Amino acid sequence: MDSLKRRFLFIFLSVALSATTSAAEPTLTMLVGTSNAPKMFLNDAEKPVGYFTELAQLIGRRAGYKVVIVAVPWARAVQMAERGEGVICSLSKTPEREMLFSYSNAVLVDRVVIVTLKKRNIVAASLADLKGMTIGVNRGSKYGTKYIEELPMVNLDEDNSGVSRLRKLVLGRIDAAIIPGGVAAVTFNAKMAGIDFNDLTVQKTPLAIDKNYFGIAKSRPDASDVLGHLNAAIDASIADGSIEAIMNNYGGMP
Repeated sequence: MDSLKRRFLFIFLSVALSATTSAAEPTLTMLVGTSNAPKMFLNDAEKPVGYFTELAQLIGRRAGYKVVIVAVPWARAVQMAERGEGVICSLSKTPEREMLFSYSNAVLVDRVVIVTLKKRNIVAASLADLKGMTIGVNRGSKYGTKYIEELPMVNLDEDNSGVSRLRKLVLGRIDAAIIPGGVAAVTFNAKMAGIDFNDLTVQKTPLAIDKNYFGIAKSRPDASDVLGHLNAAIDASIADGSIEAIMNNYGGMP
């Protein structure tokens, strides 16, 4: 076989192998938020980053998918997931959502904390302790049944950014800020906002201990199959320390 024929054969085999590999690796769209640092947010280059974004990429690949990360404001991500347009990342369970979504195994457990100004000496373990006050929360986020039941007790100030929330707290526009991700997340957002962490109080009792899952619309015909693959990858990533390794880059588990 002359060199020209060998070259054409090599190109043909390469293209065929590429097509076979692509066919064996289905694409999975995974939806993340844009402003929940350090969990999932956009960096200065408008690229999706954060620990749950990294976890989605890791687990999606281990599940056998080519992962496409789509980052949109959280409330929109939930709406897109409801329509079956992707797997939503870091979804909390609520009775309402469980009617619409099938859930994966838990990926990690998140501490949702209440942040106040140190000089105000507020002590709070729940929204009920902040009755009548204005509370900054992430638009579209829901942290369990108790949280939902107590929402009417407070005045909500919704936004899409922990940085914005802490700035409003320091300016006195809100009385408390709800931040998921524990002390590490508060520290991260305070630094991004140019706020001295020592001016803040992270309340000792978390507002919620919130398990984070992947969610997929029950209306999707492939929901059961996708969750089966994701669950196997989640279990393997917990067992071999892969999830913990990613979290250690962000200050440890929330």
